[in-house]
Amino acid sequence: MATAHLPSRLRTPARVMLGSVFVSLGALTALSAARIPLVHFLIRHARGDWGQISDEDWQRNECALATGDHLLSSYLLPTGQKIWVQTTGDRAVTFVLLPVEQMSLPRFSRHALQA
Repeated sequence: MATAHLPSRLRTPARVMLGSVFVSLGALTALSAARIPLVHFLIRHARGDWGQISDEDWQRNECALATGDHLLSSYLLPTGQKIWVQTTGDRAVTFVLLPVEQMSLPRFSRHALQA
């Protein structure tokens, strides 16, 4: 199918390389309950649709595209549950998790992920 025939939202190029994607059990459960595929939010994040974040955080993400800082997107599921998609500054890893699971992220290190 020619790209010109696709809706404009499907023609938007990726702005973020996701690297390896890790999804928490909580996020998988929430996505399953909402009956929305994970790839839907990964595509939005990769294209620079940061979801429901403040204007300040949106601008921080836009600057982070150039500076190499980490990126954070937040999406509200139809069930009312929020999920976060976070990509590391080096764009090597993307995490999909629930906000309450944020504290578990420091356990991941680049060294541990390469093992």
